[in-house]
Amino acid sequence: MTNFPINSLFSRLALVLTVSFLMLGLMLVQLSRQLDASFQEQVTQKLHLSLAEHIVHEGPLFVEGKPDPAAVERAFHNMMILGKGFEFYLLSPDGTLLNYSAPPEKIRRERIPTATIELALTGQPTLPLRGPDPRDPIREKIFSVAPVVIDGQMLGYLYIIINGEIYDSMAAQVADSAWLPFALLMLGSGALFLLASTLGLFAWLTRPLSRLSNAIGALEAQGFKTPSLALNTPGAAREIRQLEQAFNTLSQRLQLQYRKVKSVDEMRRELLAHVSHDLRTPLASLQGYLETWMLQQRKGQQPDPAYVEIAQQNAAKIHKMVDQLMELARLESDQVPMNIESVSIAELVQDVLQKYRPAAEAKKVLLDVSPKDPGLQVAADIEKLERVFTNLVDNALRHCHAGDSIRIQLLHDDQLVKVSVSDSGIGIPASDLPHIFDAHYKAANSIRGDAAHSGLGLAITKRLLALHKSSIEVSSKVQQGTEFRFSLPLA
Repeated sequence: MTNFPINSLFSRLALVLTVSFLMLGLMLVQLSRQLDASFQEQVTQKLHLSLAEHIVHEGPLFVEGKPDPAAVERAFHNMMILGKGFEFYLLSPDGTLLNYSAPPEKIRRERIPTATIELALTGQPTLPLRGPDPRDPIREKIFSVAPVVIDGQMLGYLYIIINGEIYDSMAAQVADSAWLPFALLMLGSGALFLLASTLGLFAWLTRPLSRLSNAIGALEAQGFKTPSLALNTPGAAREIRQLEQAFNTLSQRLQLQYRKVKSVDEMRRELLAHVSHDLRTPLASLQGYLETWMLQQRKGQQPDPAYVEIAQQNAAKIHKMVDQLMELARLESDQVPMNIESVSIAELVQDVLQKYRPAAEAKKVLLDVSPKDPGLQVAADIEKLERVFTNLVDNALRHCHAGDSIRIQLLHDDQLVKVSVSDSGIGIPASDLPHIFDAHYKAANSIRGDAAHSGLGLAITKRLLALHKSSIEVSSKVQQGTEFRFSLPLA
């Protein structure tokens, strides 16, 4: 059985709709009562609009300019037979009460404004037309009025309240007995309508949300062991489609990030295994030579200075490997600040080649850059770009033999400078090319015995160029050489 907690969307919508329909039912009952009362007043007043005029024509209500009490009483008595809800008032021309069919203590107004009377006598007044009730200082009632004219002289008005106090009393009694069943009928009908419409509306509205909730629950339960979850509800509302699209985008992004994190985690574990293996060799050598040097010293022999020199070389190799690991970890953190400025790339390349010229001359390897144009400027971080050229030249020099060459070419168009770092060295096997930028990967052409180079240089280079929003490409043939290519924007 499904439970709907009080704070769920279903329960909140149900509560709001229930209260809304109850209020609507009460408003409809009250409005219907008001409309019914107005309709009845309009019909009643229209039926009796000429009542006062008929009474005036039946007989004179004034004798010698004064009200005739007997005639007035007789007229009032005759009309009371037709209905007890009528109230009769004889008014002077200025609206003052002269005679009336009510106990004196009931009268609360001594004068009726003639403006209301004149409005009723215009010919076609808008009904229902209400006038002042002499029995209440505020209340207004529908009425009938006619002027009393004798011998061409207007002596006053006959003012008749159509639904008087007796009518109000009887109507209240009837309403008290009939209103409650009517109200219950209206509210019951509204409740049934609410139930039917709510079930249909909620089934239609909450079905996509239920699908979304189930999908999120499946994602939470299954994790990322299954393919990416995708929602698609044909014919759904625009808002639901947008919600589904947002969920699908989020699901795909989470899957991508999960695979990336998993891949990086696997790479780090593999890198740690390789690094620990590579560090073991220079550490063992460092420890062995130091122990030999100390053993000679304890035996009173003259220690061989070469042991200390070899130990220092191994320590330098370890230090360089640790620096590369720290640099790669920092670059992978995506929090590396960039200081982009205008850099003379030809001069920067010549400075890098100058550092390697002694080693290149020792190996009889030619270093060259073209063109040597100091005016060729690129937008780059000079420190990181120098590290890129250092890594590439160092990598090329280690794979060259006597008579080989390393050339750096700078070709430019209106927007980019295309950089090529090529050598005529031993080349890279085709099977190794897709992996040479992986951290700690050593191709088949790696210079064995050189433990200081742990395969991190090219991985660092690729990451440094990615920070410049540039990618690096490589092509190579075994025993013919290797070429690295990338581009930088002109400054």
